[in-house]
Amino acid sequence: MRHFGKGWSILTPMLAIAATGGASAGDGPPRAIALNFDEQESSVAIEIVGQSLAEQRVEYEVELVGSSRSRHRGSTTLPANERSVLSKLKTGFDDAWCARVDVTEADGTSYTLTAGECDAVV
Repeated sequence: MRHFGKGWSILTPMLAIAATGGASAGDGPPRAIALNFDEQESSVAIEIVGQSLAEQRVEYEVELVGSSRSRHRGSTTLPANERSVLSKLKTGFDDAWCARVDVTEADGTSYTLTAGECDAVV
């Protein structure tokens, strides 16, 4: 997984990824929050992006683990059909990194987005 992001970074600066299907939950409605990342040789930058079809309040908690551990918690109202960058974090890593975002949308829908090698990072 260490070099996965490298090939894609040529196509787009940030690659959207989620363990449970990207910006939508299978056949369900699109999710309001996405997790993007850009992995380099020994560092990774993540970006939490909000974009909702309707105005809604969302709560989120982000954790990025690599050579260090960073956390950020937020709550915001997303305007309809507008892309908003909610958080950016960056860390170095030796062998593995993990990003995890727990999200609760206004209707009570909760989900977790992940990227990296979360099983390898404690």
